[in-house]
Amino acid sequence: MLLTDKYADKIYGTITCYDRMIIQGYIPGWSHAEGMTGFLNANHIRIFDFSNFSQPLTEQIRTNAQRIADENGIDCSGQAFL
Repeated sequence: MLLTDKYADKIYGTITCYDRMIIQGYIPGWSHAEGMTGFLNANHIRIFDFSNFSQPLTEQIRTNAQRIADENGIDCSGQAFL
């Protein structure tokens, strides 16, 4: 089901744009190399172990996004971010 169909009674119009949007944000303390290095050092994580540290978090975010999509009837098959 499309979001525009699901919420048709609440939508007054649509704007045609690109086929997807990327919403970006940042955590101020981590938005620069020294900040992230400081976080990793404070948590006893070697900089070279960052990918091992971040992979489970990435999977949790991906799984949660898929769960939310499924609960709301949104088909995300074929989407690069999931």
